Amino acid sequence: MFDIGFWELLLIAIVSLLVAGPEKLPGLVRDVGRWTTKLRRYVMQAKYEFEQQLRIDEVRDFTEKVEQMDKLMDVAPDKNGDIKTTDN
Repeated sequence: MFDIGFWELLLIAIVSLLVAGPEKLPGLVRDVGRWTTKLRRYVMQAKYEFEQQLRIDEVRDFTEKVEQMDKLMDVAPDKNGDIKTTDN
């Protein structure tokens, strides 16, 4: 997802240590972890719901096509018994 390497992580750690201080850093890391977890759950749930909606739409389209085929089959005359074979 993100292309963050070792040096970027080290820079983030140093800046956060300077900004928050050593006393508040563990709490800050814990809060960031909680928010990250909540964000991941939200994204996964939204993705799951989106995929479910797509499946529902696909099934609905399929059933509509089947219903159209059924209507065409009712309208079309049945020619199975009327077919004559000619031997050459």
